[in-house]
Parts: sequence; C-alpha cells; structure tokens
Amino acid sequence: MKKVAIVGGGPSGILCAIIASKKYDVTIFCNQEKLGKKILVTGNGKCNLTNLYNFDKAYNREISNYLKSFDNIKTIKFFEEIGLLTYADEDGRIYPISNTANSVLDVLINQVCKNNINVMTNQTVLNVLKKNDGFVIQTQLQEYNFDKVVIAVGSQDSLLKQMGISYNSFSPSLVALKTKEDTFSLSGMRLSNVKAILKGEANHEEYGEVLFKENGLSGICIFNLSAYLARQKNYNSIICLDLLPNLSNDKLKEIFIKRLNKNYTNSKEFMQGLFSEKINSYILKNCAIKNNEKITKKDIEKIINTIKNLTFNIVGHYQNNQVNSGGVDLNNLTNTLEYKYVKNLYFIGEVVDVDGICGGYNLQWSWTSAVIAGEAL
Repeated sequence: MKKVAIVGGGPSGILCAIIASKKYDVTIFCNQEKLGKKILVTGNGKCNLTNLYNFDKAYNREISNYLKSFDNIKTIKFFEEIGLLTYADEDGRIYPISNTANSVLDVLINQVCKNNINVMTNQTVLNVLKKNDGFVIQTQLQEYNFDKVVIAVGSQDSLLKQMGISYNSFSPSLVALKTKEDTFSLSGMRLSNVKAILKGEANHEEYGEVLFKENGLSGICIFNLSAYLARQKNYNSIICLDLLPNLSNDKLKEIFIKRLNKNYTNSKEFMQGLFSEKINSYILKNCAIKNNEKITKKDIEKIINTIKNLTFNIVGHYQNNQVNSGGVDLNNLTNTLEYKYVKNLYFIGEVVDVDGICGGYNLQWSWTSAVIAGEAL
C-alpha cells in the first residue's frame, strides 16, 4: 500500500487523512503534542463548523467550483454520519449541539483511530524534498519516505521557503485593530447593531457588535473589516461607526429637540438612556462638551454627527488573529489542489490563499479542500 504524509494536524489535515486512509497508509505530522488544537479555539471555543448562507460574498476569491465538490450541506451530513449533532443559529452559523469544540475534535479523533492513521506528534517538518517518484520528509528528529504528500500546515513561511514554493505573503486576518485614538475609557464596553464603515482603498461596511479595547476595536464586524485590510496588506485606514444605524439623522434630531425642551440641567443628564455612561461621556468629549454644560441646538448637531460618524484612525492590528490572508495561489494548483509543478504534492486549508470572513467560512474551506485532495490522492 502506498504511503501518504499529511503535514499538519489541524482541521484540514485531520479530515484529509481520514478521507485518504480509505486507500492509503496515512501518517499525520503534527508539531503540537495533540492533534486539532486549533479546532478547540474556533468559534470562541464552540467551533463554528460552517454556515447556511452568503457563500458568494464570504471569500477573497471565487471558490464555487470547489464548494460544489463538498459544500456546507455535505459538511453537516458528514459530521452527522460520524456522530456529531449540530444546530444553526439565527445567522445560519452551524455549531455542535453541545456548544463545545471538544465534541467536534472527539468525533474526528475517533475516525483517526478507527482508520488506523499514524500520528507523529511533536514533530516539526523542516523540509519536504522530491526524490525519484516519492518524497523525503525531514523533521527535527529524522527523515521519512512517502509516495505522496499533502501540506496542511497553515501559515508557515519557513516550510514553504525551504520547499521553494511560490506563495503570496501572509497577513493576519479576522483580528482586532489598533486605533490612533485613546479608547482606554471604553475598554471592555460592547455595542450591538453597529454599522462599521471601512473607508479608503478597501471601502466596505459591516453590521454587528463592536467591542472596545484599551487602544483599539474588536468584535465580529471589526474582524470582518480586518479581512479586507489583510488582503490589501495595509492596515492603515479609517473606520467610522454609526452607533444607531436604525435611526436617521432627522429622527435623532427630533428626539434630541424633545429632550432639549425638557430642560435637562446638564449634558450628562441629557445623554442618559442613549448608551452606557462611559460611551455617553466619550461622545460628549468628542464633541468638546463638558458633562456639566447645558446642551444647545448647536450641540445637538455635533452629538448627532458623532453618533452617526464616530471616527477611528486604524494604525495596526493585535496578535489575536484567527486566520491569515495569503498563501499558495490557487492558480498554481490544479482543480484537485495538486501543485502544478510537482506531481503528488497537494496544498489544502489555510496554507492556500483562500480566506473568509467570520461565520464558519474558513473552516468550510478547510473541510472542502481536505475532501477534494483526499479523494484525488
């Protein structure tokens, strides 16, 4: 029986090994002490497997031909067949019914054991060399010979460089963004149903929750905007927040004029009931209005403009990225994700230049690419 090496013990590597093990003697090389550690941190520890909606807008490039081979419905069915019960939330995100990523990893590891897949943990693959009709895999411990190899290592520049593989540089995506503005007073505050607009070259808008950090912005809609910045390899930009997107400027003005007529004694009292005290104070500070000042009609215009257009200058990103943009270009791979220039060498998962927004789309690419390559082997 021919031998196949899967380099990488993440979601795509594990599933590819399971599929390939039906025909081959498969070995997974994992540089961690256990398989699937990355699965455990996806979806805030719940593992957002896939999504029911919006696949046409989810990725940095068109991958519908790949999804036809193994889409979200087939993903759900596959996991149900190996024992995982799932459910969809109101936004179409698919989770294990247990609400814990451990359940996903458990059913996958069970298949690894059932299919007698060899697992080499704590082994970092340093290089993959083509030799005659096969490959030599070099780790920090020794060398191994295989007939076919699948690279599923995520964003590992060093291995790709050692192998001489051309790829697009990696940039952190789905990540909290650093601001020029001091947001320390808002740290830990959350706002739901916010419209976040990314200005400039990657002009885009998202709706959802924003979480304020000491000097930055986080939350799902900020993560999604970060994907567009990652793809252009430049995080310097402007994000404007509409804190009340369901209310027009005219409606807000009507509300504030009524408040003005109630003779609130100071600006702090005038703002009560709109947002939390910290956010109200931040808005007033941006308008150069003190807490003890009486509000005027001119102040109302400034407050409305700030609520509808709270602006932040983005100067970088944090290090908590969930995925990376960049990797081996699909143009250098066949429809089965085999490298066009080296026979029997495949690339899957995050190491390929396919990245999506939040919502299970990145994991779906992991599952899709794993099955395509696993069956093509």
